[in-house]
Amino acid sequence: MSTVEDTGAGQAHLLAAARGGDRAAFDALVAPHRRALHLHCYRMLGSIDQADDATQETLLRAWRGLAGYEGRAPLHHWLHRIATMACLRAAERRERLPAVHARAGTGS
Repeated sequence: MSTVEDTGAGQAHLLAAARGGDRAAFDALVAPHRRALHLHCYRMLGSIDQADDATQETLLRAWRGLAGYEGRAPLHHWLHRIATMACLRAAERRERLPAVHARAGTGS
């Protein structure tokens, strides 16, 4: 067996175990994607703290929705789609601070 086949078989085994409720298998399955997901969230949100939150939300949603992953696309595509939606929801929720404008000609 080649390394690619080993990786595919290993991923299939981890996926089956994670779908069966094995949290450690899920962690091993998503571990190679965590950094890329965090970077994706940071680029979308512009804040490390918000990227941390969105990444955690992504992983939670992926864990809860793992039964819905059909495997038609690579796992990282599915995870990035979840991350994108988490970031869009976070950007929608974030408070909009009013702009503060200095008044011209007011010197005290």
